[in-house]
Amino acid sequence: MAAVLALGAVQAWGNVIVASAETNVEGNSNNGFPFNIANLGLSSERYQQVYSSSEFSGPFLITDIEFRPDAFTGSAFSSTLPNIQIDLSTTTAAVDGLSSTFASNVGANDTMVFSGPLTLSSSFTGPAAGPKTFDIVIVLQTPFLYNPALGNLLLDVRNFGGGSTTQFDAENTLGDSVSRVFTQTANGVGSLTGTTDTFGLITSFSGAPVPEPGTLALVGLAATVLAWRRRKS
Repeated sequence: MAAVLALGAVQAWGNVIVASAETNVEGNSNNGFPFNIANLGLSSERYQQVYSSSEFSGPFLITDIEFRPDAFTGSAFSSTLPNIQIDLSTTTAAVDGLSSTFASNVGANDTMVFSGPLTLSSSFTGPAAGPKTFDIVIVLQTPFLYNPALGNLLLDVRNFGGGSTTQFDAENTLGDSVSRVFTQTANGVGSLTGTTDTFGLITSFSGAPVPEPGTLALVGLAATVLAWRRRKS
């Protein structure tokens, strides 16, 4: 019965791209934070990026996060970063309004969705002038049910071990739907504060829309639909 309820609650699998204005065009910048940091002399980093709730049409069960390489400074690659922690939460912080104090941005429903070694790769496919394919994929160990009615979405990455990937496609525009706060000092993950700016990695969130919970039995929903998706893929 639980499986039936879960599958009945989930609509067609799909994805949400943020910033959506760059869905079919190359971003106006590139960046390696928080994964491609060894070439900048950093051994660890904490990085938070906020995504506008207006990009989501309703509650969305996030199972994967995808990025795409920058068309001009990126390249094909495959590497394993030794120790990554990724959290998602619903934040009251505004886009272009993140606090420089990391803890102030984290929402009450903070959930660790990935922890451990992280293997990333890209085949660097797509038009020469971009945008490239969203083929830098992070499969979440714990899916996250995000309700945009409750606030913006916060991605919180702790890179404990450095590592190298490639440069990712990014957007740097005041007033768009992404911004960030990050460390760039030797303290790295241990820092309580960071630098804020308007940059953001262009991100695709894969998963499924979920109707408003109401009286639906949501216990075990995330685990059930994730297992079902893996069987279907």
